[in-house]
Amino acid sequence: MESITVYVKDKEKIELLNRFLRHLDFVVMPDIANKQVSNAKEYDSFKSSGLWENRNVSTEDLRARAWRNCST
Repeated sequence: MESITVYVKDKEKIELLNRFLRHLDFVVMPDIANKQVSNAKEYDSFKSSGLWENRNVSTEDLRARAWRNCST
């Protein structure tokens, strides 16, 4: 099965599009009743420059801490 992502400009048209797609026998629609529409913008990584400045932390230390806190 293949998937696509669609962005809808008008929130009121989402339900219309959802009803239309549910009538197509080759489309499987997930339940969107509890999903929230996100207006999040793309993250600008340059705003984080200097985040680790003046801190005594190596990449190896960060990596070790991250893997230790991961649950499997």
